[in-house]
Amino acid sequence: MSHADAFRPPLTYPFALGPHGTPPAAIAWARKHRPVCPVILPSGRQVWMLTRKDDIGRLLTDPVFSRDLVYPGAPRFVGEDFTAVPGGIFNVDGADHTRIRKVLAPHYTRSASAGHTALIARHAESLLDSMAGGPNPTNLVEAYAAPLPLRVSCEILGVPVRQRAAYLEAFRTQTSLEVTADAVAAATAETLELTQQIIKSKQADEDHEGPIGALVRAAAEGLISEEELQGTTSYLLVTGSEPLVPPMATGPVTLMRHRNQLNACVADEKLWPRAVDEVLRYHHNGILGLPRVATEEVALHGVRIEPGDGVCAPMLGATWDPRHYRHPEKFDIHREGDMAATFGGGPHFCLGATFVRVFLATAYAALFRRFPELFLAVPEDDLPWQTDIQLVRPARVPVCW
Repeated sequence: MSHADAFRPPLTYPFALGPHGTPPAAIAWARKHRPVCPVILPSGRQVWMLTRKDDIGRLLTDPVFSRDLVYPGAPRFVGEDFTAVPGGIFNVDGADHTRIRKVLAPHYTRSASAGHTALIARHAESLLDSMAGGPNPTNLVEAYAAPLPLRVSCEILGVPVRQRAAYLEAFRTQTSLEVTADAVAAATAETLELTQQIIKSKQADEDHEGPIGALVRAAAEGLISEEELQGTTSYLLVTGSEPLVPPMATGPVTLMRHRNQLNACVADEKLWPRAVDEVLRYHHNGILGLPRVATEEVALHGVRIEPGDGVCAPMLGATWDPRHYRHPEKFDIHREGDMAATFGGGPHFCLGATFVRVFLATAYAALFRRFPELFLAVPEDDLPWQTDIQLVRPARVPVCW
C-alpha cells in the first residue's frame, strides 16, 4: 500500500496518536493529500478538517466561520457539550464577544498573569513536599500534574476545591468520546447547575474579586446579560484547570525524553519560557479542535464548504506544518518562529495564553528544581495515553528520583 493510500476519507475520529503522544499520522497525511479532509465525529456528523497553517489561520480570522454552535443540529463531538451553552464567551461572535471579553481582559494581562507567580509557586511547593515524602516511584499525574492546576484555579476564581472537583467530574463526562449523547447532555446540565450555585454564592457575598466576581459585577451593572454571566462563568470553570493537565503531564515527559535540553533549563531557569513554548507547539491537548460553522459557501483547495458545514482546525496541523516550522518532529527549546500558534488566532485567540505560559514555566521550574534527576519509572514506549476524551493526555506518568 502506498503512503497516499494509507488513509481513505472520510477519516474516523478519534485518530491514533503518533509515538509518545505526537500528532496522529492522519494529520500529516491529510496536510499532504487532502488539505480539506472529511472527518466523521463520534456523533456520526461529518465535518471538514483543515491541516495547513495558512488555512487554519483563515478559519480563525474570517468571520464567515462562526463559533456560535448554540442551535439544534450543530456539529458536536458526541452530544450537547459546553459548545451548546448559550452566552458563553467561547460560543459568541462579533460585538457581543468583544463586550464580554473586555470584562475579563484585565484579569489576563501580562502583569496580572505574572502577579500569580507566587501563588502558583506556593501550591507547587506544597504538592512537591508531599511528593517528596510519599512513595517513590509515584504517578506524576496524580501527585502534581492534575492537582496543581485545580488548586491554583480555585484560588484565582474563588471557588472551593470540593465544589470545583464535582464540576470537573461532570466536565470529563461532557468531553468523553465514548459515552452517549444523553450522558453528555446530562453532564452539561449538571455543570450549569453547579455554575448557578457558584454565581449565587458570589452574589450573596457581594464578591466582585477575580474573573467570576468581575462577571457578577458586570451583570449587576447591565454590561452583560444573565445568560452571558452563566455561560461565561461556566466557560471559566471549564478552561481554568482541566486543559492545563495535559501539558503538565506531556511537558515533563517530553523534557525527560530530551535530557540535554532539560539539563539546560535546570542550569539556566531563564530557558523555562522557551521550553514551555516548545512543549505547547509539540503537543496540543485537543487533537482535532472544536468545530466552527460556515455561514456562507467557501471554496478551498477545490472543495466546496457549504453553509452549515462544520470545520475543524487541529492546532497540531498548524504547529507541525513543515512550511512554517523546520523539522517540526524535532523537539527544540531553542526554536524560533510563531510560538503562539497553539493558542489560536483572531478574536477568539486564547484569553489565558499569557497565564498558561506563566503557570507552566513556574510549575516546570519548581518540579525540576526539587527533582533535577527525575526520570521515568517505565520505558517511554510503555506510557499509557488516554485518547477517549477531547483533552488527550498520558493516563499515568510513573516517575522515580
